[in-house]
Amino acid sequence: MLRIWFNRTYATNSHVIAMLRANPGGRAVHVIGTHPDPDSPVLAACDQWAIEPELAAGEYVGWALQFAREHGVDLLIPRLHMAELAEARAEFAAAGTRLLCADAPAVRLFADKVAAYRAAAGDGLPVPPYRVVRDSAGLRAAHAEFAKIADWVCMKPTSGVGGNGYRRLTTAPPSLADFAGEVSSRVQLEDVCRALDTAEADANPCHELMVMPYLDGPEISVDVAATAEGEPLAAIGRGRSRRRRLIVDDVPAREIAQQLTRTHRVSYLSNTQVRYWQGPDDPAPRAYLLELNTRISGGLFQTALAGVNLPWAAVRLALGEDVEPLRPRFGAGFTTVAALVALP
Repeated sequence: MLRIWFNRTYATNSHVIAMLRANPGGRAVHVIGTHPDPDSPVLAACDQWAIEPELAAGEYVGWALQFAREHGVDLLIPRLHMAELAEARAEFAAAGTRLLCADAPAVRLFADKVAAYRAAAGDGLPVPPYRVVRDSAGLRAAHAEFAKIADWVCMKPTSGVGGNGYRRLTTAPPSLADFAGEVSSRVQLEDVCRALDTAEADANPCHELMVMPYLDGPEISVDVAATAEGEPLAAIGRGRSRRRRLIVDDVPAREIAQQLTRTHRVSYLSNTQVRYWQGPDDPAPRAYLLELNTRISGGLFQTALAGVNLPWAAVRLALGEDVEPLRPRFGAGFTTVAALVALP
């Protein structure tokens, strides 16, 4: 029986666990989950689970090695402390555990949004204009620059996961409607500037902020399965139309994802997000890179609608097994409340 461990991961990966159990060959899997929250939905999907301690990265690696030995883990699919765990790949291999994640240099590159944009631009890929700011003067200047070419200007930390820290900046005064509806990502430019000034006055160093125009076109999220050397075997795009999600083969988005994966040796599972935008020098809207995540995406399970099992293919690749060609089908549509579709 194949023993697979998910360390602290997202609740949606409970669907990924179901996909591993539904593997085409009917291979038996025993899934172990660890998380600091005993109520995490992903733990309920596991055959075995344990509470994860709160440890710094260096201490965590030692704990993870010991946990893998004690529980006979064949394969670790990490989300937390991925770069540090990847650096200890040889130690895990000596303990009989393979890692399903990219090597540390690729993980660290794409965890730094500025470094990732520089690398992508060096590869000849389109990245949106941006500025890195550390103080209120820089934020005001960047906002004034990008407000000339976009209806909205947005900001986000130069490092972080998901949408943490993402905000759209506004100079319009707030209205009562702003407080009566859903929580919005909009924040007042001057409120952020005051917060930056306060942090500077308190000698509290602020994390760098990336400021850029809001890209107002369709967003495509591309899930990629690749070999250990970063050679893509399948790239499946996901888009949306109002409340519906779509499985799409968006060629520009797919080519960006494949090139980044191949050039930077992003192995096994990754997700690249692009967004369409017509910049001031663009004759028509085109795909711009938003980011690449070297981890399983929250919506990876939706790729089952393309008739392939990307997680299982990645597991086999990480185990050093040969994987048959993956031939996804495109064009499926589903609502946001659709359940995981059973694979053929």
